[in-house]
Amino acid sequence: MTDAILLIIFSFFASLGFGIVFRIEKKYLMIAGFSGALTRFVYLLLMQFISESFIYNFLAAAVAALFAELMAIYTKNPSTIFLYPSIIPLIPGGALYYSVVGLMLQNSEYISGYLALCIHSLAGLGLGFVFVSIIMHYKRRYLRIVRRRKALAALKAAKKAQKGPH
Repeated sequence: MTDAILLIIFSFFASLGFGIVFRIEKKYLMIAGFSGALTRFVYLLLMQFISESFIYNFLAAAVAALFAELMAIYTKNPSTIFLYPSIIPLIPGGALYYSVVGLMLQNSEYISGYLALCIHSLAGLGLGFVFVSIIMHYKRRYLRIVRRRKALAALKAAKKAQKGPH
């Protein structure tokens, strides 16, 4: 339990640090840090119930992307300034490290196990981001169409009222 809390706290500061590196405005740095902590929390929670790394990485990435999209709407900024810091806790650093060590030592056990884990994790991350981005893209597109239709209907009603009854 304390290990999980420490990981969440470290994820907050890691995401905060990457927010500084990405030159996020000071007023949004805490949101960037919180996004990393939230992502790590979701990741750790999902790991308890799901054994497949692709699935829990996919779902954690989807939560990170959704949070980034919502913060982008709330702050009227691009979602990437919240997405990049939030993915830092999800990067499979250990699997990547041991995959490279296996490649360098030509150890097929390391390569097969860790490289597969790394690929599954990264595929889940990428698809989780893309999934949410596609949904949000079509949601925004739909809302623009609805707003245009309402504006056209109001314009037609105004023209009709301007002509008066004949």
